[in-house]
Amino acid sequence: MKKLFATTALSLALSSALFAVSLDDKSVQIGFEGYKTPAMVGTKGAFKTAQFKFKSDTSSLTKQLTGATITLSPKDIDMGGAENQAITDNIVKTFFSTFNKQGDIKVELINVIEGEFKGTISAKVTINKQSTIVPLSYVIEGNNEFSAQGRLDLAAFPNSTKALKALSDVAAGHLGISWNIVDINVKGKVQ
Repeated sequence: MKKLFATTALSLALSSALFAVSLDDKSVQIGFEGYKTPAMVGTKGAFKTAQFKFKSDTSSLTKQLTGATITLSPKDIDMGGAENQAITDNIVKTFFSTFNKQGDIKVELINVIEGEFKGTISAKVTINKQSTIVPLSYVIEGNNEFSAQGRLDLAAFPNSTKALKALSDVAAGHLGISWNIVDINVKGKVQ
């Protein structure tokens, strides 16, 4: 019995060591895809920069990310380079100026469940002092590539209907419809 217990404990310790990874915060990119038109056509964008405050314990993703915070500026968005500057301007100057009068978007990672090269993260997103939880699922593949996806429902925030209408009114390409869901994607490297 002692031998079985010792073997099991050793196996668990080795397994934990094999899967212990941390996220390289300098490699993290946060993107999103919003939807427009009756056909629900996607438009991708990204935050050019983000301020991360990860926990100092990097022995696992759970310890590094639980309680971490991210600050995103709605003025620091890129919707696809210079050729899409009009789209970027519409998002920043029309949508966000109506939607988010308080400034930055605050994100706190409140729960992380870490499995074998996959897991979940619960992100508390705060805009205008109103918060909602966005569940993200992540995988680690190939060359230590971290990829997480989730969906934010803008209807959780009071100004969303007004902001989406303002965007549809100014952007003829929306054909009168801006959808209230935004797909979030996070990419980075683990070490």
